Amino acid sequence: MISRLLGKSTSGGRECGAGSVQVMKISQRSLLVASLVLVAVAGGCGEDESTLSAAEFRSQANEICTVGGDEVHQAFFGVFGEEAPTPEKMEEALATVMSVSRRQLDDIEALAAPSDMSDDVDAFIAQGRADTDAAEAMGLGFFENETDSWAKTGELAVGLGLDACAGG
Repeated sequence: MISRLLGKSTSGGRECGAGSVQVMKISQRSLLVASLVLVAVAGGCGEDESTLSAAEFRSQANEICTVGGDEVHQAFFGVFGEEAPTPEKMEEALATVMSVSRRQLDDIEALAAPSDMSDDVDAFIAQGRADTDAAEAMGLGFFENETDSWAKTGELAVGLGLDACAGG
């Protein structure tokens, strides 16, 4: 059998005929196809190379929230810092908060979370978007609201270890 795969005859050391070469080509193709299938199946197992570890995911997501939090604080200081806020300044600050919130959620969603965290991350993203939409729907009443508009999102963030995303 091995001699047929290699295209060699075991009888007298002579080369086999054209039929044996055909067997060799088919066998090489079969081995190639089998190898490709094995690589494809093995490649589907485990985490993708771009998937972050839990610690890497938490670190990068927390950094996204830290940067966004700084932007929100600057926007609020610009409105409530020195003078009485005008409706225009408040609208501008509200737009900034909503924009930053959406960008943070998009950026975190784009991170390759580990598979064992992905359902929780998806729930966090969905809740964050729902809370952002609800806060935006308040209009300028957002500034009079005494409850944390992102409280549910914050709880999910804490559960994921995303303390910088928990607000407060």
